[in-house]
Amino acid sequence: MSDDLTTSGQQVFPEYPEIPGMIKREIQDINDEQMDATHLEKSWGAWSIRQQVSHIAYAHYRWFLDIWGVALFGDNPPREKTLLDTGGADRLLDPKRFHEKQDLLAAVQDASDLAWEILGNENLRSLREKVQSRHIPEDHQWSTGDGLKEWTENIVMKSHPRGFWRDENNSDLYHYDLEQTFRHVLWEAYAHLKTIQAHKQALGLSVQVDIPVVGYLNYLNWE
Repeated sequence: MSDDLTTSGQQVFPEYPEIPGMIKREIQDINDEQMDATHLEKSWGAWSIRQQVSHIAYAHYRWFLDIWGVALFGDNPPREKTLLDTGGADRLLDPKRFHEKQDLLAAVQDASDLAWEILGNENLRSLREKVQSRHIPEDHQWSTGDGLKEWTENIVMKSHPRGFWRDENNSDLYHYDLEQTFRHVLWEAYAHLKTIQAHKQALGLSVQVDIPVVGYLNYLNWE
């Protein structure tokens, strides 16, 4: 990636339009039983393929419509905020609204389009100038029992070359810029696509796409 601060956001992250097609190719021949299979004996196996796809779309919407929403769009978001409704699910699209494969794929496409639209209005300078903060206490856990602080320290801080840092005066406070968020969402998509492939291999199915080994894939394990 160029360090020229005038580089357009779409040139900084040209991978975003590829995400929907990669996911579609990986799941297009999977039936409903395979979409919903879990492998609870594996660290990666609690969420089914259907849930993995749902989370990829949800992560886009959550970061760009919710967390960055006001900073990017003010009071006029380009998508309905109802996309953030989870229906009680954990970090997923509402499973009653987004269950069928075609609906999930359409959501992934729309979420990727949203990211691409944002990148079309940014350059490397503006991506780095936009900064937000997040408080992450030691005892913060997801519903899976995994600790957010542990993930932040052992995966996020090790993976990102810049744009994410701990506050000098508060060890529970972290700062990040919009460039880091775009890397994070992209790498999350790759990690969950890798998990979809792990599910397929456990089911005796062949994988269809090559995933770039970047970011979080350098630190996560699929045993």
